[in-house]
Amino acid sequence: MQRFIFISILLLLTACGGGGGGGSSPAPVNNPPPVDDDSGGNDSDDEEVDPALAHCATPTGDNTFTNVTTDLGLCYDAWENDDPTEMEKTAGGLGMADIDNDGMMELYVAHGHSTLGRLFSYDGETFVERETNIELLGMDLAGYFVDIDADGFKDFISNQYEGVEVFKNDGNGDFEPWTDVSGINQLRPTWSMAAGDYNLDGDLDLFFTHWGTGWTDYFAEYLWDNDGMGTFVDQTFRTPIATATTDTGIESEYTFTPIFADYNNDGYPDLLLANDFGSSQVLVSVNNGNIFADDTTEVITDENGMGNAVADYDRDGDLDWFVTSIYRPETPPVRNGNRLYRNNGVAAGFEDVTDEAGVREGDWGWGACFADFDNDGHLDLFHTNGHQEPGQPEFEDDPSRLFMSNGDGTFTDRATELGLTHTAQGRGLICTDYNTDGKIDVFIANNGNSPTVFRNDHDNDNHFIGIDLIGIEQNLEAIGARVTVRTASGAQIGEVQLGNAYLSHGPATLHFGLGQDDVIENIDVWWPGSDPVTSRIENVTVGQYITIEHPTR
Repeated sequence: MQRFIFISILLLLTACGGGGGGGSSPAPVNNPPPVDDDSGGNDSDDEEVDPALAHCATPTGDNTFTNVTTDLGLCYDAWENDDPTEMEKTAGGLGMADIDNDGMMELYVAHGHSTLGRLFSYDGETFVERETNIELLGMDLAGYFVDIDADGFKDFISNQYEGVEVFKNDGNGDFEPWTDVSGINQLRPTWSMAAGDYNLDGDLDLFFTHWGTGWTDYFAEYLWDNDGMGTFVDQTFRTPIATATTDTGIESEYTFTPIFADYNNDGYPDLLLANDFGSSQVLVSVNNGNIFADDTTEVITDENGMGNAVADYDRDGDLDWFVTSIYRPETPPVRNGNRLYRNNGVAAGFEDVTDEAGVREGDWGWGACFADFDNDGHLDLFHTNGHQEPGQPEFEDDPSRLFMSNGDGTFTDRATELGLTHTAQGRGLICTDYNTDGKIDVFIANNGNSPTVFRNDHDNDNHFIGIDLIGIEQNLEAIGARVTVRTASGAQIGEVQLGNAYLSHGPATLHFGLGQDDVIENIDVWWPGSDPVTSRIENVTVGQYITIEHPTR
């Protein structure tokens, strides 16, 4: 029985493109008829697909990516509000983790549009809706699974328009209220979250964002320091967050997506913030992790930053940064699209290589990920798209982008060619190998609707390695750890992160495509903490998932 409970709300906010609206929500439709798998999807001449379920339909033809939403039990009518508020139009997130430690993943879906969030368990074939006793204050924007009290079980944090609620995992995969115990008294609209150990004291701290609150009479909380037992203290004074003024004349913070990432390789996690209205920020950790300084330069020029993707796409040993935005180059208001900021090292900093790489034209982008979808050893880029904006109908059926790497620092959009055809209102995103076949699949959160899942059916003989880390008790997933994989073709790095994509997060597993290299010479792990250590394993067999434990365990 569904027990996520929300309060209908009436809101009027200023959005990233302008405009506004209001509405309240009736009860959702929980058990709609499924899409007929034999209908041939949108191309069928025999049977018409319900428009509310069109995002579940499988295209005809032999495609590299296959829409398996219906097969996985994730196709349902979540009820789409015909007159959503601006806040509702931005929502839609996903959280994926193993919450009961049975080796199988759970998936939380936040729909937006004042509809109920849902929790599913994967049984090896389908996702089965799971009963829970969680009751929320209001409409959830996103849900995150993170072990905040170091008991080995992932707790649940709900970001809502009404604020943040914390729920403790009871060890059986169910949850009990923990907000008052946690000390997080954040009763204001809260969008995305990132988790990381900003001060290297061994436990996971939290950073929240508050896009477009419209409030200037108090200081919103962002950074919460964990005492290691799931109790937090507000440390927002350590983070210089930028504000912006829209055409409403109200100055507010407009951050959509944060990520902890050590972009300068000094061992301390920095903060990269995709911010709306021309204010994306680079916050560098200084003074041994005690404070963040604004290191944003004139290179950072995205006007409407929404989603983040952070990874070493050029394989030079440092983390690069991709920001989704709006591409509207001719008709006012002019928007100049996505940005790819290549990291050229501590001295040189970020360089804008967007046009060189060919990733500017993404229309209205949201969640993004770097992932090696064909396992050729070069990271590709995917991002969701779409927005319902008065006077801008070109974005309503905006297709998602799949920028496949050409292996030389450039990318080509091959979404249609490879069958990853998605034109729903995509928001959050998880790129992960849910069926452990060695290929990265795509989970898309749709605004006002159930998710869409594309299974990766690439058929080539490229190799891969998947790596899970087990850290110390206060950070069992080793968030912030840096992994280096070496083969005959050179080295690749990956950093364990939680909260990269817009309103979403996936499992902490690192995936490396290896191309034709069939031998891994060695794998190095840098383990963060007050006393960081390293470990190495050698001569690792390709084509498998492995687990590496902290040397002190």
